[in-house]
Amino acid sequence: MNRTKLVWIGRQLTAVAILLLSQTRPLSAQTTPTPTPDRLAAPPTVVAPTMADDGAQLYWLHCQPCHGDRGQGLTDAPDDDWRAQYPPEEQFCWNSGCHGERPYENGFIVPRTVPALIGEGSLANYPTMYEVYVFMRAAMPRQAPGSLTDAEYLAITAFLARTHGLSDGVALAEADLSTIILNPAYREVTADHAGDTAVPPTPAAPSPEPAAVPMRTEWLAGGVVILLLFLGGALWLRHGR
Repeated sequence: MNRTKLVWIGRQLTAVAILLLSQTRPLSAQTTPTPTPDRLAAPPTVVAPTMADDGAQLYWLHCQPCHGDRGQGLTDAPDDDWRAQYPPEEQFCWNSGCHGERPYENGFIVPRTVPALIGEGSLANYPTMYEVYVFMRAAMPRQAPGSLTDAEYLAITAFLARTHGLSDGVALAEADLSTIILNPAYREVTADHAGDTAVPPTPAAPSPEPAAVPMRTEWLAGGVVILLLFLGGALWLRHGR
């Protein structure tokens, strides 16, 4: 192999090594973009849905617009997280003619504050899930109270019971709801369900999983760079002799 060819190979190896060195970053510096979730989208479906899974779909359709994607409720605060998910022209419905204090025909009043259904302090005025079910069946959804079937109201109740960690929501009957205690301080419930003192099961704590240890791929890249620099330098030295 003549010297001209050796010089050319040495230059190419050195250039490749410099390029790799400039592109190599520690693993800790590499970031993966996080997609922005669509909070207005329907919840994912499952192959064999439980009653609570059906209730999640019904909650999204009939309850989420006012009560929030996480059951956080709605307020008229300037920084309200859920209200900000809507287009600006739909963020203050209570000011419009169809949802204001004097709504048009077929309109309905939208309150400035909608209570939370999920989270700390939510459903605090209800002794058991039975009272939640009875209220929903009589007064919800706000624009068409009582328009769902009893099975649909029961499915939404099962979904709420599951999100509160009080039931697996697989299958619930109306008679089961009075045994799902929301507030243990309430032991006297409705006249039709007096004497129920059942305590809801304590949800099992999830088992901790060991954290995955990332591979130090920068070590391998560093070794390749060193090898290329060594070969390139050797060819340069050989050319100089």
